[in-house]
Amino acid sequence: CVMKKIIIIFLILILCGCNKNYPNTIIKLNENLNIEYANKIYLYDLFTITNGTIITENYLIDTSYLGKKQITFDYKNSNNKKKKYSFEINIVDTTPPLILSESTYTIEKGETFDIKNKPLCGDNYDKNITCIIKGNYNTNKVGNYNLKFIAKDSNNNYSEKDFTLVIKDHIDKPIYNPKPKYIKDLIKTYKTNENEIGIDVSTWQGDIDFKKVKESGIDFVMIRIGYGYNRDNENILDNKFIQNIKNAKYAGLKVGIYFYSYARNETEAKNQANWVINMLNNEKLDLPIAFDWEDWEEFNSYNISFTDLNNIAKTFIETIEKKGYDGMLYGSATYLHRIWNLNDYKIWLAHYTNKTDYPNKYNMWQLTNSGVVDGIDSFVDINILYN
Repeated sequence: CVMKKIIIIFLILILCGCNKNYPNTIIKLNENLNIEYANKIYLYDLFTITNGTIITENYLIDTSYLGKKQITFDYKNSNNKKKKYSFEINIVDTTPPLILSESTYTIEKGETFDIKNKPLCGDNYDKNITCIIKGNYNTNKVGNYNLKFIAKDSNNNYSEKDFTLVIKDHIDKPIYNPKPKYIKDLIKTYKTNENEIGIDVSTWQGDIDFKKVKESGIDFVMIRIGYGYNRDNENILDNKFIQNIKNAKYAGLKVGIYFYSYARNETEAKNQANWVINMLNNEKLDLPIAFDWEDWEEFNSYNISFTDLNNIAKTFIETIEKKGYDGMLYGSATYLHRIWNLNDYKIWLAHYTNKTDYPNKYNMWQLTNSGVVDGIDSFVDINILYN
């Protein structure tokens, strides 16, 4: 009788199954696996997994070259068994070239209209994009000519922009005469408990009385340490830097610095960052070291893509940060919005307006270059630092 019961139980186990029924692991890939060149995308962004666990750590996908790329990762299924899964993505360039131009250009009769640097014409992938002008014009004949700039990259992405070329007999040279903005008025308008008001200076401000600067209500100063490269491939120390940083600190101001770069590649950017570190000679700073690249009028001759330029800035900032300093990117609202793509770093926004509408995150705002501050005999840039 006991043996019969054992046999019956055994048969029931065989018939019903003694193993647990595990649910199937489902891996669902994104519908679109065409990934834009140089886009920042991680492994886990490409798929979802149900009834399973990813073993491979999330990593940044290399999107620095075009074409198909095999992606493989490890996971454990619902039965806790290790498995591999492979799929293919395609790195593509569908971003059209960027044309940054004025809506109107005015030249004198007989003058050459130099398209080499008018407009800024660049691309996220191609290192050199040539813009052409569509339409007829005669620089020896006075008149208004409605024309187009046209740019096409190597992957057949296309851009065009309308502009008017105005030919005049004579053009009076513009006189730079900005409206002064007095620091006492700016402090009254912008100072809060959550920010600080500062300036940025270089040799162009001459000899500065930082004691008076401090007494006028300034909290901090960003000081140019230098620029590079010059025509001899040298980095040049700002001839007022040493006295500026010494006197600003003595006056009790918070201090950061910036470097005005003409770097054409990552090697130059790294060398410039190391030069800055060496020039500082372990000098302590309260604020970041800013990378300032703004040679936009000559960009077309640099033979670099926008991706290259972003990597140049990234290399400088990361080299600075590896040495224990904070890094920062300086840029105007236009270029931060259209070209720079480094929002993971601190941003110093230049936007000369009473109230900026720049939509992305920034840490410092340069709001005017016509500030008037006691202790400085010329106009000076005014900045707001957000705590």
